[in-house]
Amino acid sequence: MKFIKVERELVRFSKTQLTLLLALLAGNAIVFYTPLTWDGLRLPTAVIITFVLPGWAWLPGLGWLRTNQAIERMVLVIGVSSLLSALALLIALLLPGPFTETPVIIALNVTILAGLGFQMASSQWQIPKGHDVAKGHSPLEWPSRRVWLILLAILAVAAFTRLVRTDYGEFHEDELENLRIIVSAYKGEEFAPFLDSKGPIHSLLPAALWYLNGWLNEGIAHIPFAITSLTLIPLIYALGRRMSNGRDSVGLIAAGFVALNGFFVAYARHVENPSLIVLWGALAMWCAYRYYHEQLDHFLLYTAAALALGLIGHPDVLLYLPVFGYIIWQRLWADRLISESRWTALRRHWPWLAGAAALFAGLVAVFYVPYLLNPQIGLVYQYFASDRIGESILYNRLDNLIDQDKLYSTRYYLPILAMLMAWLLARRFSQWRRWGWPVLGGLVLAAISTIVYPDAWIVGRLNLALVPYALLTVIFILLPSPNFEIKTLFLWWIIPLAALTFLAKDAADHIQIAYTAWALLAAFALVDLWQVVDSLRPDQRGGQQTVDRAVSRLGRWSWGIGLKVVIIAGLALAAGLILFYQYLIFDMTVTSYAQVKIDSANNPNSVYNLLYGSIPRPRKLFSNPRLGGWKAVGYLWQQGTLS
Repeated sequence: MKFIKVERELVRFSKTQLTLLLALLAGNAIVFYTPLTWDGLRLPTAVIITFVLPGWAWLPGLGWLRTNQAIERMVLVIGVSSLLSALALLIALLLPGPFTETPVIIALNVTILAGLGFQMASSQWQIPKGHDVAKGHSPLEWPSRRVWLILLAILAVAAFTRLVRTDYGEFHEDELENLRIIVSAYKGEEFAPFLDSKGPIHSLLPAALWYLNGWLNEGIAHIPFAITSLTLIPLIYALGRRMSNGRDSVGLIAAGFVALNGFFVAYARHVENPSLIVLWGALAMWCAYRYYHEQLDHFLLYTAAALALGLIGHPDVLLYLPVFGYIIWQRLWADRLISESRWTALRRHWPWLAGAAALFAGLVAVFYVPYLLNPQIGLVYQYFASDRIGESILYNRLDNLIDQDKLYSTRYYLPILAMLMAWLLARRFSQWRRWGWPVLGGLVLAAISTIVYPDAWIVGRLNLALVPYALLTVIFILLPSPNFEIKTLFLWWIIPLAALTFLAKDAADHIQIAYTAWALLAAFALVDLWQVVDSLRPDQRGGQQTVDRAVSRLGRWSWGIGLKVVIIAGLALAAGLILFYQYLIFDMTVTSYAQVKIDSANNPNSVYNLLYGSIPRPRKLFSNPRLGGWKAVGYLWQQGTLS
């Protein structure tokens, strides 16, 4: 009887494989045989082939990365598809010959069919973890209805800010530079992959939609980045939930902070790599945390692959690597690899460590070896030395951090995250007995002085503003009270932020890579703050307290209710103001934005100045709509105004 049930399960699984194969065949038929005017059919097909089928083909063979969580599986389908498609397209680009429709379609088809073959082969020799022979596969685990509704509401708000009029404005000049890579590659120019100072991946995914759909405009080019930006939100929810031992509140709050982040909104509407590397960095963290927490050694391979593709996307991912080194170190220390068992434990762990290192190095080498050997690499070195990193050792660009955050997320977003971070630090340092508060107070005052009196930290030609933040980091990591999760998130936040603020001459908006960890830390802090406030409720065990103590507790309870009202009202008001600002900056038409800017500049009592201080000039921010170039000329030509 057991064998019969296993056989039935394998037959059902084969139907899933057949469905995947039919979907791929139907997609190819649509791409090859439908008219270009059928974009309502061709474009969704292009999105499915690029962002759904690759992950759907490979994940069952990988046991769905050992998760039965429905949200995580949805995220993995898109996240893994984006990684596999990017890798396949990169290989197709680097191969000799023009980068045309044919190699793109072949690369994506081979990727999907290889995953299907791996899936079919693996189903013959392994039963996925959690498979009960008597009951079949363990069912998917869905969140509660309340969690679903909250998460869907967050996604709906995020989709509005990221998708409204995404095809309205013209390409930004940086977007045109990124897309010229595809034009050069289409013509067969060998230097095309190395035209940019970073990897070409952010150009390849729009190119896939371009070729599969048959034509391209601004809206189509932005689809890959909108998809990855929106996928980041449920991924952060899932990561927050796992790192908080199943607390939905942490994941939902972190997802809300990510949805409101102005950098993420801007780059969801822009042909550039930040949306990709932030998603892949979070996906790598999801895998690395499970490697540590569940002792899944082979998850190191998935972590290495995600980080390698991210590093090809942009060198900023180098700033993530120390955090993952810390995770591996903690896992080895937890296994007493260092202090106790030496060679026995080494023999147990080194194959996975070596395999992950080899996979990471091999994938990175696919692009960086020919890139670094390119004759034009000297110009890239010059660009980073003169415009980005600079020639000094240390800087203090905290003013840049504050200005950039204010431009993209309003003056309300950063203070909320900063206050929640202060709460988290205070709670952890307070457990250090008599030394906690004096040490934290001194470090906080020193950190504030680097903002208020930046010149005071300049000694000769050296800027020492990094010192209080470095001391804070070292002491925080050495404290016994923060758990592994909080320390890991803290490093994931502070290392990129400190590097871009104190080691770079002009990091500009690259600081956005630190905000995923900051959102999670803020969520932990807010949940902890809420629990402290909730503890102020009166004791209901009547008869065990005197009347005076009961009255005192009742007074504290009323204070607690007042604090809850203030917290909820403050966050709701800030969220509304941030969303309205993002609509003004990213979603309005050019004429409407011009009217807002004129009112802000000429009216001393302008409501926009009252709420936001000022409105940025047009084109100051990425994704701020712009017209007046070739799109306007094309429109006038279509109307017959121009001949």
